[in-house]
Amino acid sequence: MFEILVLQAHTGHMTHIREMFEHTGYRIITKNELNLNTKWDVMWHHEYSFTQEPFKTLIKNASPNQIVNHVPGSGYYTSKVQLATSDLAVGVPQAFQLPEKKEKLLEYAEKNSNVLWVQKDNTHRNIKIKSIDDMDLSKNNSFVQKFVDNPLLIDNRFCPEDYHPFDTTNVDKYVVGDDYTPVWEIKSLENYFTNQKLSFKSTLDSYLGIQGKDSTKIWKQTRNIIGEVFRTQQTKMLMNLQSLNLKPKYFELSRFDFVVDEELNVFLMEANMSPNLSSGHFKQNQILYEKVLMNIFSLTGISSQLTRESDQSFKSRVPDQNPLVNSRDINLPFKFCVEGKCESCDEAPECQLCGHCMSNEMRKTLEETYLEHNNRSQMRRIEFDYENHQPLTKEDHLLTLWLGTKCQIDHTWC
Repeated sequence: MFEILVLQAHTGHMTHIREMFEHTGYRIITKNELNLNTKWDVMWHHEYSFTQEPFKTLIKNASPNQIVNHVPGSGYYTSKVQLATSDLAVGVPQAFQLPEKKEKLLEYAEKNSNVLWVQKDNTHRNIKIKSIDDMDLSKNNSFVQKFVDNPLLIDNRFCPEDYHPFDTTNVDKYVVGDDYTPVWEIKSLENYFTNQKLSFKSTLDSYLGIQGKDSTKIWKQTRNIIGEVFRTQQTKMLMNLQSLNLKPKYFELSRFDFVVDEELNVFLMEANMSPNLSSGHFKQNQILYEKVLMNIFSLTGISSQLTRESDQSFKSRVPDQNPLVNSRDINLPFKFCVEGKCESCDEAPECQLCGHCMSNEMRKTLEETYLEHNNRSQMRRIEFDYENHQPLTKEDHLLTLWLGTKCQIDHTWC
């Protein structure tokens, strides 16, 4: 029997999560049934688990086979203030943290009097365009950000009301809330989404293609921005992870919210921890959320095509006899390996990728990467920009080299 811990499983935003775990064969344990001796396989907690009891102690005592749905340090990219003021090279509208950057904001605003501004904080509530004079520039843990005033519009709307004629006092024209206009209610998308039953992405691709616009520009920027978010926060997240010194497997299901302008430039608005997966407002979204959960279950190993007993049986075999992943799957024909340039494993750091030099830790990393690739379903790996930035760690360098060679051998790795 698989077991899972769920907090607030009775509330609407956890309904599909609970149902999908039950479909997969898990038994649900709610917070009220928990104690420190409870046996569990997966912990799915809506809030950040590492600071709240009893979850904090349960994670501290967990084994490498147990799975937690949060990553230590994820707050470094899900915090609205941290993200907006992190000086990403691309994809975030100009922002000024308050009150620290008040003077710089005033100086910039004076030189750019045509710019519209919004003030935000970590709650991301009550967003409204205001003049600098009407803002509380002494408010702690908040920031002021440029408003993207030329959004890509389809039938003049995405929010509850038409965008034009524009009115800064009417937030229903430009603030996306629960009552946004869904795809199936946008007339210009009806042929693609409703009649031809294309996916959300293919619907937008088709519409933009008819307009003579190349939608691949959007998706390339989206991938690059997400990669840059994690690259810039990697040091802080690693330090947080190392300070906790915990053993279980981690993953984080996050939602990144973007705005696209009429030139197809992409801007990141926020990243959400534990995004709402409830279809209570729009029933049509149920299958979307179920597919997201099926994909993340497969990628992380929460669900498998094998029974638990078969999976454990394969993993208990000697490494080269495991059909799920073995040495022949991860050992690659690097030139420096096959030409004998790494007879001494200390010859170069890259020699750690040769079969006879590979450490157990590196082998485990590559095995997990291989399994994630095979189990990814519709998930796709995001790459860091290592053409313009150096890998942070030796392990990053070796993994990037290994992935690049995998791509050369098999295009599905690209």
